[in-house]
Amino acid sequence: MTARAQGDNAAMQQVSCTECLAKVQVRKTAWEQTSIQWTGEALDLCRERPACPSGSLPRDQFVGCETLRAALRDATARGSLELAEPAAR
Repeated sequence: MTARAQGDNAAMQQVSCTECLAKVQVRKTAWEQTSIQWTGEALDLCRERPACPSGSLPRDQFVGCETLRAALRDATARGSLELAEPAAR
């Protein structure tokens, strides 16, 4: 599913984790650049998040789900995750 709007918020697309089915909104601007917006529900569903230590040091912060990263790579390689068009300036 693709949601399109004008400006910098354009081209947010929904991607689901293949493990827990958490749904996040993604904007892909290049192969190397992906922005991910997690919802509260997606954070609750993620099975990898509880495995993170709960501390205040940077190493203790949740940096993402490896299974979701794989789903994003697969979607990009299949062409189902489209690159966002650059915003007109």
